[in-house]
Amino acid sequence: MARILIVDDEVHVVGALRRLLRREGFSIEVALGGEEAIEKLATFPADVVISDFRMRGMNGLELLGQVLRIAPTTVRVLISGHADLSSGGPQAGIISHFISKPWDDDRLIADVRALLGAQGTPT
Repeated sequence: MARILIVDDEVHVVGALRRLLRREGFSIEVALGGEEAIEKLATFPADVVISDFRMRGMNGLELLGQVLRIAPTTVRVLISGHADLSSGGPQAGIISHFISKPWDDDRLIADVRALLGAQGTPT
């Protein structure tokens, strides 16, 4: 079962993503910020980290940069309704995939499954 860490400082967003991804059979952990996510990764070896971009303290791009250093094989997904970081720029090597808010449930699941398939992780 693939392991996904969801990071967002908005509880309702975390809850919605957790329900959606659990229904699909993924093992889910959540963190309400970047620092908490780094702590969770010490005990929860995530296959995918899905992080909001705008969060108090550490933003999603900073978090995913740290995830890249800590766990370079982890798929790093940035989700945001405020910034289109999907193309190029200095973040290109940090982000594996970009998802816009509001997301489409079916598309998000398909994207996560495709990213896991490309990584070779069984679901």
